[in-house]
Amino acid sequence: MNIATASLAPDTGVPASLQEERRELQALVDIAGQTVAPLWPLDSAIAVNPLSGFEDLPFEDALPQAAQLFGARPSLSLVQWRALKAEGRIADIAFRKAVVAALGGLEPAFAPLGPDLNAYNLLVARLVELPADDTPVVRRELTTPIAILARYLAAFFDRNATLTLPGRQHGLYSSMSAALRHDPGLVRAGDDTAAHWLANVPADPLEMLLFAARRDGVSRDRRLGWLRGLVATLPGWAAHLRWRSEHGGPAASASAPASMIELMALVALVEGSVRSGPRALAEPSRQHAHVCRTLLAHFGLDPETPATWSQAARESLNRIAAMSLAELGLIFQQAAEASFLGTIAPQLEGASARQTANAKAPVAEAQAVFCIDVRSEPMRRALEAQGRYETVGYAGFFGLPIAISPACDAPERNQLPVLLSPSHVVAERAAQGQEAEANALLARHAALADARAILDTTKGGATGFATAEAAGPLAAVALLARTLAPRLTDAFRRRLVGERGHVLTPAACNDHGHGHGSNAIPLEQRIAYARTMFSLTGLSPDTARLVALVGHGGCTTNNAFAASLDCGACGGHPGGPNARLMASILNDGQVRAGLADQGIAIPDDSWFIAAQHDTTRDVVEIFDRQLVPGSHVADLARFEHALQRAGAQCRNERAARLGRSAEDLLTGAAHWGEVRPEWGLSGNAAFIVGPRALTAEIDLGGSAFLHSYDWTRDKDGSALAGIMTAPMIVAQWINCQYLFSTIDNEVFGAGDKTTQNVVGGFGVVQGSGGDLCVGLPRQSLFHDDGTPYHTPRRLAVIIEAPLQRVQDIVLAHDVVGRLVENGWINLVVIDPWKHKAHHWVRGEWAARPC
Repeated sequence: MNIATASLAPDTGVPASLQEERRELQALVDIAGQTVAPLWPLDSAIAVNPLSGFEDLPFEDALPQAAQLFGARPSLSLVQWRALKAEGRIADIAFRKAVVAALGGLEPAFAPLGPDLNAYNLLVARLVELPADDTPVVRRELTTPIAILARYLAAFFDRNATLTLPGRQHGLYSSMSAALRHDPGLVRAGDDTAAHWLANVPADPLEMLLFAARRDGVSRDRRLGWLRGLVATLPGWAAHLRWRSEHGGPAASASAPASMIELMALVALVEGSVRSGPRALAEPSRQHAHVCRTLLAHFGLDPETPATWSQAARESLNRIAAMSLAELGLIFQQAAEASFLGTIAPQLEGASARQTANAKAPVAEAQAVFCIDVRSEPMRRALEAQGRYETVGYAGFFGLPIAISPACDAPERNQLPVLLSPSHVVAERAAQGQEAEANALLARHAALADARAILDTTKGGATGFATAEAAGPLAAVALLARTLAPRLTDAFRRRLVGERGHVLTPAACNDHGHGHGSNAIPLEQRIAYARTMFSLTGLSPDTARLVALVGHGGCTTNNAFAASLDCGACGGHPGGPNARLMASILNDGQVRAGLADQGIAIPDDSWFIAAQHDTTRDVVEIFDRQLVPGSHVADLARFEHALQRAGAQCRNERAARLGRSAEDLLTGAAHWGEVRPEWGLSGNAAFIVGPRALTAEIDLGGSAFLHSYDWTRDKDGSALAGIMTAPMIVAQWINCQYLFSTIDNEVFGAGDKTTQNVVGGFGVVQGSGGDLCVGLPRQSLFHDDGTPYHTPRRLAVIIEAPLQRVQDIVLAHDVVGRLVENGWINLVVIDPWKHKAHHWVRGEWAARPC
C-alpha cells in the first residue's frame, strides 16, 4: 500500500492527522462559543448572567478569571466598597466575620505577629484604612483593525439598513472576509505583512483559524484559551450571535446567516494583520514590596522589623500584602451578603415560628396574584395595608407557554421565559364587546405604520432633504410639546392612537366561558395550566369573590432599554396578555368542572380579572371590565380604589429613594429626556419561597422576588423542584446581571446612557460604534455622584421547606447543584419544624451567617 495514500482519510483526500486536528478545533470552537451569554435584542431584552460560561467554576475563582479574559475589574474599587460600608450597607459584625474567615479562622487571625499586631489588624488596614491601592485594570483595547471589523458587523446585522452589505446571503464570513480583504483602512492599519496576510485569507472559517493558529504558534494544548480570547475580543457581538443562533429562530438569520466560528475567524483575520507585542503588566514583586512597606509604616514599624518575626508571621504579612483586588473585594461582598442575611433571616425565623397549622386567616375581600418581580413587593405590601386584601406571588407569565401572533403586521412574540419554548401560538383578536373599537384602532395603527415606512424610505434616499424640509417643522413642534408638557402630550397620543392592550386580546380569551375560540388551547391543557397555578403557589381553591391576576410592564419614553423594565418571565414583554388569558381560563365553566374533578373546587361566586402593574408609574390597569358580572361591580370598584391608594404609597416610597417628588415620577415616565425613569430591579438581593405570612410583616424595600409556596401541599416536592429549576434560575440571571454591571459598568454593563446609540435596531453601542453593550446602563445602577445604588451581592435563595426536600432537589438537578455547590447563590433553608435557618456551604448545612 502506498504510504502517502494510507495517511489520507477515506474519501476526503485530506491527511488523517489534519482531519483529526480540524475535528479537535471544531470541538474547541463549540466550547469557546459558550464563553459569553446570549444577548437578546432590545425589543425583548431580558437579564442574563454575563459570566454564565464560568458557572462550572467556584464563584471566587470564576470572577478573577473572567475579569482577566474580558479586561474587566473583578470587584468594585476599595473606595466604592468603603463608601458602601460608611453608608451602613455592610454591618460591622458581618465585616469582622468576613475578615476572620478570609484569614482562616480566629486562631490565625489573632495570633500575634509582633507587639500589639496581628493578621486581623493588617488585613483591616488594607481594606479600610490605607490609601486605596487598586491596581489599574488592563483593558482589552479596541484596536483599529477590531474597530473596522465592528463597523462591518454593524452593517451586516443591521435590520434597518437601506443599503446592505454585498453577499450577506452567503454568510457572515464569506461576505465580510471579501470586504475586509479590500478595505484600505485595514491595510493602512496593518504592518508590512498585512497585504500578504489579507491576500491569502482561506475561504473556510475553520481553515482560517488553523491558518492563524499555526502562524502565531498557538500549540494545540493552548487553543481553547486562544479561541476564548477571540470571542472575548468583541463579546457583545459574540453574545448577539449566540442569541441569533440559539434563540432567534430561522427568521433571525434567514437573509444573513452567521455562526460563532465565523466571528472567531474574522477576529483572527483582522488581528493577524497586525503583530502586536505583549501587554505591559505591573510587576507583582514591586507592588507586593510597596504594600508591605505601606502596611508596616501604617503601624509605625520599619521595613526591617519582619526580620525579627517568626516564619509564620512573615508568611502572614506576605499573604496579606499579596492579596489582589479580587480577593479584597470578595471580602467586602461576602460581608454585604451576610449583612443582608443577618437582618432578614431572624425576621423570617420569627415569622415561621408564629405560623400555626390550624390558624385561619380572615376571608379576603379580594386576592391579587402578582408576578414575583421585586417591584411587585412594595405594591403587594401597600395593597395589603388598605384592608382585607391577600396577595400571592407567581411567575408573571402565569404558567402559560404561549407565543402571540399580533393582529397587526408584526412578528410573533414569545410570552414566556426564554428557558422554555412556546407550546401554543394564540392569535390576537378583538376583545369581546369591543370589536368596533378594535377595528378602528387597527386602522389607525396601519395608517401610522404606512407613514413611518414612507418616512424611513425617503429619509434614507434622494428625497431626504425634501422630507426634512416638509417634516422638520412638525417634528420641532412635537419635540417642543414632549419637552414642555410630556404628560399632556402622552395622554393626547394615547387618545389619538388608542391603547392596544385593552381592545385586543389573545384569541383564547374570547370564549369567556361561552366556548368561542376555545380550540386555541385544548381543554385538558387549560385545566393543567390552571391546576399548576394552585400547586406551585399553594393558593387555596377557596378563592375570594374577586381574584386579580396582575402582570406587569414598564412605561418609558425614548429609552433603548425599555424592554428590560417589562416582564422577564414574559420574554421581555408586558405580562398583561398572559394575565388576560389565564383569567379567561379560570372563568371557563368547563375548566372549573375539570379542576373540581381533581379536588380544586373554585367557589361559584369567584370571578377572575386581569390587570397590569405599570412599574414606572405604579398604576394598575384593569382589563375586560365590561365582562365583570353586575354582582361583582361593587367589589371591583372597592378593589380599584385600594389599588389607587397603594400606588400612591409606592410612588412616595420610590420618590424618596430617587430623591424626587412623586409627581415628578409620573412626568418622567412620559418625558423623552428622562434617563432614570425607575431603579428597575436594582437592589435585588433575595428570592424567597414560602407562604406570604413569612414575609407579610417585613418591609423588604423592593429587594426580594417573592414566590408563594406551601410545602405542606407539595407532597412529592415536584412544585418546589419546578420553582427551583425555572423562576429561581431567572432570578439568578437577573441578580448576576445587576451584580456584574455594577462591578464593572464599562465591560459588563452599558456605560452612560446619554452617550449611547442604537445600532441595527437590536443593540446599543457607546458613541459612534464598536462592540455591543451587554449589560445595564450606569443610570440604572449608580447615583449621580458615582456611589452604587445597587449593592453587588449574590442572590440569597431562602426557602421554607424540609431540609431534605431541598437537598434532594439540589442533588437531582445539575443546573441547581452547579449554582449551589459553586457558590453562585447563597441557599438558605428555614426548617418548618424548628424554624431555624440553615445555610448550604459546599455540600453541608451550616448555621446561617451572622
